[in-house]
Amino acid sequence: MDANEKWYSVKEFAGGLAVSRDTVIRWIHRGHLKAFRFPVPGRTRKRSYESYRIRSADGELFIRKWMTS
Repeated sequence: MDANEKWYSVKEFAGGLAVSRDTVIRWIHRGHLKAFRFPVPGRTRKRSYESYRIRSADGELFIRKWMTS
């Protein structure tokens, strides 16, 4: 793994592809897009939320496989 490798948030990745954040999360849950999940503790709720990060290499692979015809 390269120390200078770019990582994208779901919001950044969705914005680059002009899709919604929900769509990117759906791709992750279905296994189409590889992402790393980090737990983020909730501030006012007892439930924890998740923060996903997408490695640039994984994003490029996804685009080549699923976004080109």
